[in-house]
Amino acid sequence: MSAGLYLHLPFCAHHCPYCPFTISTHFEWEDRYFRALATELELVAAGAEDVAVETVYFGGGTPSSSRPGAVAGLLAGVRRRFAVDSGAEVTAEANPDDVTPILIEEWVEAGVTRVSLGVQSLEDAVLRAVERTHTAAIAREALDRLLAAGFDVSADLILGLPEQSAESFLSDAGELSEAGAPHLSIYMLELDQALAMAKDRALAPERYLTDDAQAETYLELSRRLAARGYRHYEVSSWARGGSLARHNQKYWRRETTLAVGLGAHEFSGGVRRANTRSMAAYVEALEAGRRPTQTEQRLDPAEEARERIVLAARTDEGIPERDLEEYVADSGDRELSADLRRWVEGGILEHRDGRYALTERGFLMSNEVLCRFV
Repeated sequence: MSAGLYLHLPFCAHHCPYCPFTISTHFEWEDRYFRALATELELVAAGAEDVAVETVYFGGGTPSSSRPGAVAGLLAGVRRRFAVDSGAEVTAEANPDDVTPILIEEWVEAGVTRVSLGVQSLEDAVLRAVERTHTAAIAREALDRLLAAGFDVSADLILGLPEQSAESFLSDAGELSEAGAPHLSIYMLELDQALAMAKDRALAPERYLTDDAQAETYLELSRRLAARGYRHYEVSSWARGGSLARHNQKYWRRETTLAVGLGAHEFSGGVRRANTRSMAAYVEALEAGRRPTQTEQRLDPAEEARERIVLAARTDEGIPERDLEEYVADSGDRELSADLRRWVEGGILEHRDGRYALTERGFLMSNEVLCRFV
């Protein structure tokens, strides 16, 4: 059996007001946390003797802010405990101001192959507004360094930040493309999760693009990236060449993904489980020799059917026709069949090659569609 492995490194030097999570640095826990993480790796590996790891993903607050050698040491531990594919995709998230020659050398030697770079914006006014510690110049230099070192780079941007215009956002995406970034992850700010920013927008709406302006900008972005050879293969993901995120595709295809670390989620054998988000509870559980599981759920057939639809709908591959039509017929929801026809007639969903897939406009309105299955 093949699988992806996710490792959560929650250490971060700063907190951003647009982040949907409250991230504490937890630096006082660092030594105990890394020992606990090694213990959890042992426990997971003991129950996964037949698993071949194809992707490894270091995420969190971010890994580049962790202590020197953290990623290299953990990756060596992963290779000791698991059968890691020789062509595995190994991704690490990085803040631009952490991308130094020393970090690059460490990650190259460790075997990291892909870096997810949190650019967020290439406008200094926007970066200051969201309290980022890097500047646009630092982000540009970080991207150049990573590409020169041979990493497969994914650059992140956020649409909807304060002081951002449609023109500046589209310019940012164009510049990243011209600089050679083969993958762009572009997220629309969700104000229901970024409460501080929601309050700011209510007080100073002139600092923000309107919802309609954001929608128009998203669609224009899609047109421009398509013209540059990028495939819009998931709601928030564009890639050209062979730079699709293999690890993330495992999530969308419901493939086995093991996970270790604070608040980490995994899926294996039809079971979804999540670790505690409490640092103290996480460390104490592993010091006692047990996994820090907070929730564990074995999906029933109805839940699996719903999940297959929701996850497949996020991708350009779409949902198998039979899966969607059987779900609609079995749902007992009289309005859902009418919604399906309305989405197709309205150009939100298209029926092609035996599948239903969201159009570009559909990707933009995906929350409206997916909430009908949740």
